[in-house]
Amino acid sequence: MQHVKIAAYRLGESIRLKNLAAAYKGTIYSSCPTDILIKRNESSYIYVQHYGEVSFSDCDERTVADFITFTKQFTDNLSGNIIKEDFVIEINSGLKLHFGYNSMQVPELNADVVKIVLLNVSQSVVLDHFTDLAQKLLAETVTLTHQLEQTGKISTSKTELMKFIGKTLNIQNRITDNLYFLDAPDTVWEEEYLAEINTGLSRTFHLKTRFKEVDYTMKTIDSNLTIFAQLVQHRDANKLEWIIILLIFFEALHAVLSKYF
Repeated sequence: MQHVKIAAYRLGESIRLKNLAAAYKGTIYSSCPTDILIKRNESSYIYVQHYGEVSFSDCDERTVADFITFTKQFTDNLSGNIIKEDFVIEINSGLKLHFGYNSMQVPELNADVVKIVLLNVSQSVVLDHFTDLAQKLLAETVTLTHQLEQTGKISTSKTELMKFIGKTLNIQNRITDNLYFLDAPDTVWEEEYLAEINTGLSRTFHLKTRFKEVDYTMKTIDSNLTIFAQLVQHRDANKLEWIIILLIFFEALHAVLSKYF
């Protein structure tokens, strides 16, 4: 039985594939606007996605380290903490397709199979990243709700709240751009074997369940921020009303005093 090690890394927000392809000295097996697949031998591949992920199949540590270093120069907004996901493909021609914990067993391996595996492992890495971002935003939101519960008001300024809302919207847009796995790769519609692999991997990594959790967290945050924005707007409106009342009062006072002095 042959074992093929898979490793996926999230390097940053996006990778400039055209620049990377132009600078790469080796042969590119296939490419499109969103990804590049490099074939080194029958089981060794490198898969680069526009969204900021690089994944490796059957590559030694030196190859992985060198290619990551090479790719970083074409990566926008490099991540300070690179997220990694490992997986193993076991090849045994005498056994049927089977999925285990962080591994799968296949009767045969080809470029299409490897690409689907690399894609799904990369998607798991993306989900880890956005799950972490969503939890951090939720923690900030909880801080504001506790403040509201204890004091009956939100002490944060309108500007700071608008910045927080902007950050949340930005992350929501990035999630929409990056979490594209709800649509299966085009190749899986052409062969039942590939479709079975893609479905099995999606279940193994719990991709749709984890996406729903991220989506639910972001909707919860959005709901809270809507209320916070209304409260801050109401607070600022009250301040404006008091300012107008005070201006009218001082104007009236000035008019009265000017008659006697």
